[in-house]
Amino acid sequence: MKVKRLLLPIKGSPGDEDMVRFACELTRSGHGSIYALYVIEVPRDQALDAELPEQTQQAEEILRWVEETAKEHKGVVSASLLQARDSGPAIVEEAVERDVDLLLMGTVYKRKYGSFSLGATLPYVLQHAPCQVLALRRPMSDGTPLIAGNNSGESKSGEDQ
Repeated sequence: MKVKRLLLPIKGSPGDEDMVRFACELTRSGHGSIYALYVIEVPRDQALDAELPEQTQQAEEILRWVEETAKEHKGVVSASLLQARDSGPAIVEEAVERDVDLLLMGTVYKRKYGSFSLGATLPYVLQHAPCQVLALRRPMSDGTPLIAGNNSGESKSGEDQ
């Protein structure tokens, strides 16, 4: 798969280094570019353009780290920071504006109400993105699957967010 333009939403999660490395691998053969995107979700009780210095500083540090990490893996990256009400629509809009070939999304194993959950952002992106979407789920914390026949609704790994 040759990827010319890849959008990589980043949040500062434990799996981000693997995501950056994988994005570099995907774009290297096609001499492509990576667009790293950090979305600050602004609470509805604040103006969309509200100054959020702590979140902005954290996002800028993470995006600098992404640029450095991509450079180490011979990737070409351009980083952007957006403020939006919800990440999903912001990610899809950025994918449209940048005319990307692939959207690389990372997720973790989460449980909500006793069932595996993808959250809100990934399903939105899968439904609305105009390009291919590749989602990578991080392994469970101890690498063990749910125990068959366990009716308690808890995973052996202890992740139940």
